[in-house]
Amino acid sequence: MANIRIYLADLTHNGLVLSSNVFPLSIGLVAAYLLEKKPDGVDVELFKYPEDLSAALDKAVPDVIGFANYSWNMDISRQYARVIKKLWPETVVVFGGPNYGLSDGEVSEFWRNNPNIDFHVVQEGEEAFVRLLDTLIDADFDVDAIKAERREIGNVHYKVGDEVVKGAPLPRLDLEDVPSPYLMGLMDKFFDENLGPMIHTTRGCPFKCAFCTEGSKYYNLVSQREGQLEREMHYISARVRGPRDLYISDANFGMFKQDYEKARIIADCQEKYNYPKYVHVSTGKNQKERVVDIVKRLNGAVSMAASLQSTDPTVLANVARSNISVEKLSEAGKMANTTNTGTYSELILGLPGDSLKAHTQSLRDTVEMGFDNIRMYQLIMLPQTALNTPENRQKYNMKTKYRIMPRSFGRYEVAGESFTAVESEEILVSNETLPFDDYIACRELDLTIEILHNGKVFAEIQGLCKALGLSWFDFILRFYENRRNFSDAITAMYDDFKSGTSERLWDNVDSLAEHVHSNIEEMLNDERGTNEMSTGKATSFFLLLDDMNRVLFALLKDWLEELDRLDDLMIAYIADLERFSLLRKHRLLTLLEDESDHFSFDLVAAEKESFQVLPDQIKVTDKGRFIMAHQPHQREMIENYADEFGDSFDGLGKMLMRYPHIHRLFRKPVAVQ
Repeated sequence: MANIRIYLADLTHNGLVLSSNVFPLSIGLVAAYLLEKKPDGVDVELFKYPEDLSAALDKAVPDVIGFANYSWNMDISRQYARVIKKLWPETVVVFGGPNYGLSDGEVSEFWRNNPNIDFHVVQEGEEAFVRLLDTLIDADFDVDAIKAERREIGNVHYKVGDEVVKGAPLPRLDLEDVPSPYLMGLMDKFFDENLGPMIHTTRGCPFKCAFCTEGSKYYNLVSQREGQLEREMHYISARVRGPRDLYISDANFGMFKQDYEKARIIADCQEKYNYPKYVHVSTGKNQKERVVDIVKRLNGAVSMAASLQSTDPTVLANVARSNISVEKLSEAGKMANTTNTGTYSELILGLPGDSLKAHTQSLRDTVEMGFDNIRMYQLIMLPQTALNTPENRQKYNMKTKYRIMPRSFGRYEVAGESFTAVESEEILVSNETLPFDDYIACRELDLTIEILHNGKVFAEIQGLCKALGLSWFDFILRFYENRRNFSDAITAMYDDFKSGTSERLWDNVDSLAEHVHSNIEEMLNDERGTNEMSTGKATSFFLLLDDMNRVLFALLKDWLEELDRLDDLMIAYIADLERFSLLRKHRLLTLLEDESDHFSFDLVAAEKESFQVLPDQIKVTDKGRFIMAHQPHQREMIENYADEFGDSFDGLGKMLMRYPHIHRLFRKPVAVQ
C-alpha cells in the first residue's frame, strides 16, 4: 500500500518583495511531530512559495493538504483550496492557525465563506493534526462519513449542514515533546537566498492583553524548549545562505531564567559562524533587569523592546495592560541605551480611550524615554482577541475599515487555472474618543516620528538638542506643525500619505477584493507598493534627503534664534553639521568613491558622543579634512540588503522599516592629517 501523501503549506505572496520572508516554522513543527508519531506510512512535504506548490500538484496530488492560516496568507490559501477541491475533490483540505475566530459569529461566518475547507485546527496543531489523520485513516478517508457521525476530534472544527462540530480543547503540549524540524531535515529546502530561519524556544504568554491572540487563557501557561536548541542553532548556522538574520517567535524572550542558556548558545554561534547578525524577537515585558542582561550578551544583535502600546492609564486599563509597569519598561530602555544594544518601543493607535492628545503624549513619553525606534501600529481587529467582540465594538463605538495588507496580493496558477488573491485586515479608524480626522492627524504624526526619529537618521540634530537642554520631541513637533509649509516636495509626500491612509480603505472584504481584481496589473507593476508608511519613509530618505536635510537645519537655526541661542560659533557649527549630515547619508546604498570635506569642528569626536556636545567643546584651530567612506562591514551589509530587498522602491521601504538601525550604514568620517 502506498504511503499517505501529505502537503503542508505556509504560503507567501511573492511579488517584487516577499510578503513573508521567514522559514515556515509552524508547518515544520506539525510535520516533525507527525513523523515522530507515525514514522512509517506517511510522506510529508512542506511548501512556502506558491509556484513550488503548484509544480508539486502538477506532479502528484496529495491525500491531505494543510494550509497555515495567518492574516497574511488566508486568501491565497483559500484560493488554492477552491481550485484543489474543483480539480481533485477527494483531497482532504485542512486549515490551521490563529486567523480563525472562536466566537459563534466568527465561526459561522468563516464556514459560510469557506465551503472548500474540510477541517480547521484551532489552537495548538501538532497533536490535533495527528488525531485528525488517525480519524481519516480509520474512516478510509471518507470525510462525509466522519461528518455524518459527528465524530469529535480534539482542537478540530468542521461544518455539517448548518452545524459546526467543535472538538474539545486538547491539553497544551510540552515543547520538549515536539522534535526539531531542522534536525529532521524538513527545513533544508528553505535555506535559500531569500528566507530567514525562524525558531521558537517558548510557547505561550503569561499576560492577558486584550488586543493579542495570545492574551487568552489557553496560552497563559508558558512552555519552555531547551534540550534541542544547541544542536538546532548549530545546524541552522552552518547552512544559512540568505539574510544573516534569525527570527525567534517567543513573546517574551529574556524574561525567564532559562533564557541565559539560550543566549549563550546564540552567542556561541555568532562567534563560530558569524551568525546571527540580527535577531528579530520580542523581549520580555517584566523582569527587565534580566532581559537587559541577557540581551547584552548577544553583541548588539537584539534590540531591547518595551512594548508600551500607550502610556495613558485609561487606555492601559481598558486593554488589561495595567499589570505591566511603564516605569520599569522605561528604566529598562535607559539601561539598554548605556550599552551597544538598540532599543525600541511599540505603540498602538486607536485602543479604547485613545485620542489625539493621548497618542501625542504616548509618543512624547516614548521619545523622551530614549528609545531608538518606535514601532507605531494601528489597532487590527484580530480573531481570538478580547477587543474583537460585538460587545466591545459597541461599548467603545469602534468604527473599522478594511485595507490591503502590504505586499500581500498577486496572481497565481494551479493546473492551468489562474486566480488573483489579496490579503486584507480590518483596522480601527475611529472610536468614541478618536474621531476620524484626529486619527489621520495621529497617523501623520506617526510618519513624522518614523522619518525624523527612527533609525537615528538625524542624530546630529537630536544630539545637539540634548546638549542644549532642548526637547527633541518639541523639535519634531515644530516640523510636524509646519509640514506643509516647507517645500512642494515635502507637502506632496504628506498629501500622498494622507490620501493613502484615508482613501485606500474599504467597507468590506468583497469590495476590496473587487478593486484588486480589477487593478491587479497596475498593482503588480507599481514599485511603490501599498504600505503608505513605508512609502513615505522611503520617499523622505531616498528621494528628498537633500530637501529634508536643508529644511531641518534651517528649522533648528530659526528655533535657536527665537531662544536667543544662535551666536556666530553656533551658526558655524550648524553649517558644518548640515554638510556632514548630507555626506554621511546621500545615495546611501551606492558604494561611491570616498568623498572628503573640510570642517572647523572635530566631528569624529562628536559622533562618538552621539553628537551630544556643544561647539566650543570640539572647535579646532585649523580646519580638518575628513574622508567620508563606507567601512568593509558596511559594504557587506549593503550588498546583503541589496540581495534581500532588491532595488524596487517598495523593497527599499521594507528595508528601512525592517532594519531600524539604518544609521549603522552611514558613512564614517576619517580624519586626514
